Amino acid sequence: MMGTSQGAMAALAATMLPACDDGMSVQLTPKQVKVLRGVRSGQANKQIAYDLGIAEATVKAHMTALMRKLNVHNRTQVAIAAESLMLRGA
Repeated sequence: MMGTSQGAMAALAATMLPACDDGMSVQLTPKQVKVLRGVRSGQANKQIAYDLGIAEATVKAHMTALMRKLNVHNRTQVAIAAESLMLRGA
């Protein structure tokens, strides 16, 4: 990718995380990664929304997408998956 800054490359790399179970990669948007980090650190949707400057409903939409992509069913499972993904992706 010619002409792409290192920051943009890092952001792109952060969106591809190894999956928990099946060895496939999980494709996440930059906002989904930020929401995932908030959940991982124990923040409520309202606090994540405030920190990111988005509506709480948008955080909930990102959570729904994350649960689908990570193949989990609740917030606790998202946090556990986030921990696993962040450790593998580091």
